[in-house]
Amino acid sequence: MKIEALVFSSFLLMSFFIGALAARSIRGISDFFVAGAKMPWYFLTGTFVASNVSAGLFLGATNMAGNHGYAVYSSFFTTAIGYLISIAIVGVFVRRLSKHYKVYDFADILATRYVSHAAAIRMITTLVLPVVYIPLLAAQFIALASITESIFGITYESSLLVISLLIVAYTVLGGMLGVVWTDGFQFLVLLFGLLLAVPIAMSYAGGGSSDLGWKYIKELPPEIFNWTNQDWPWQVVMGQFAWIFAAPVMPHLITRFLTAKDERQILIALPVSLTLAMVIFASVIPLGLLGRVAYPDLAQGEYYYLALARSHLGPVFGSFALSGIAAAALSTCSTCLMITGQSISKEIYQKLFSPKASDEHMLFAARVTITVIGIITFAIAYIKLLSIFWLVVLSASLLASIFFIPVMAGFFSEKASAKGAIAAALAGGSSALIVFVVNEALGTYYFVSELFAGLTASAICMIIFSYRYPSTSEERSVYYRIRS
Repeated sequence: MKIEALVFSSFLLMSFFIGALAARSIRGISDFFVAGAKMPWYFLTGTFVASNVSAGLFLGATNMAGNHGYAVYSSFFTTAIGYLISIAIVGVFVRRLSKHYKVYDFADILATRYVSHAAAIRMITTLVLPVVYIPLLAAQFIALASITESIFGITYESSLLVISLLIVAYTVLGGMLGVVWTDGFQFLVLLFGLLLAVPIAMSYAGGGSSDLGWKYIKELPPEIFNWTNQDWPWQVVMGQFAWIFAAPVMPHLITRFLTAKDERQILIALPVSLTLAMVIFASVIPLGLLGRVAYPDLAQGEYYYLALARSHLGPVFGSFALSGIAAAALSTCSTCLMITGQSISKEIYQKLFSPKASDEHMLFAARVTITVIGIITFAIAYIKLLSIFWLVVLSASLLASIFFIPVMAGFFSEKASAKGAIAAALAGGSSALIVFVVNEALGTYYFVSELFAGLTASAICMIIFSYRYPSTSEERSVYYRIRS
């Protein structure tokens, strides 16, 4: 077996082993859904960064960087701002909420704050999650299958089937506890692989000289150093602001804070997570440009990062670089599957079909739901509806349009009411989808992107409906409790 295949197989098997090992420590719903709420800051750092550095960054963003240069950084600095808001503000408030109320998932967070219409809030959230997360999941499945196809020389379809089975299996076994444990391992792999890739690829491009490699980059067309260009105009730059609004309300990120031992662990993890994330982001631009230098005629459907890892980094370092992509994708997949599966099992199976279900039945229902979501994602990844990068951006825009206003208004305004939150979520999501479809069909930029259409409609509806149907005394009580 080639060393690339050996290292990659070892990584996949280790991820599965850790997830299976965590299954032995699952004692109940709390362990499966929030990892027992006892994670220290270093686990929070690993799971936060790993779950938010996806294959869209390694494959999709490096291709975008190779084609558009430094303009792609408009996506990264907005993501960093979103991370800051999500950890320093949302993470702290979510952890405070979980101190006073039984909170296991994203639906619990919204339903606890908007308690007067908790059932409706839960149902809307549960129905929305698969819609916004399946595009993101499909992007990761596509990336992992592409890597597996490249390493083992098997068909994309066979690779996709193997990867899908692996992801679903270790998520079903270990739950959130297994996800956090494997995130720690996967984070180390992705960081090591990515940091090695930049200097080695730069040296290779220059025939052993990093300075010469950089010289070749500077000989590329000068527009690669501009913040906008013909193919990455101001409308696209503005569309990247989706990350400022999406990161603070991503359910797979917010639930990470429910696993924290206490609020202090979140605050300790903040600067470490931001620093590591920016180091990772900073490496994407040179990798994309080096890929363009080495492969000026890259075929459509191919990826610069994969080509560099297979041909320019050597068998050992290249296999670590490829494992880094897999680590990012696996972490994102397992978390999104967990969030979607547990929400559906709690809010649909338990509420509608088995109100008195035991913990054992609830765990079984969550695992079945995770499996079903995995099958649906497999089907979408099989037909490849959109490219990896734009699947991720679409998911982020929908998340921001639907949830940003209800979540942030709930933390910062006692007047935010349940009917206002429901109206905001429905109006934001529907407006974003309509504008996205119109933009795609006509090649236009109405509202610049679907994000701003969704946020505008959501904010207007929150203000109008909260004024018309004021918050209840119980909702204001929850607000003051998490603000104290």
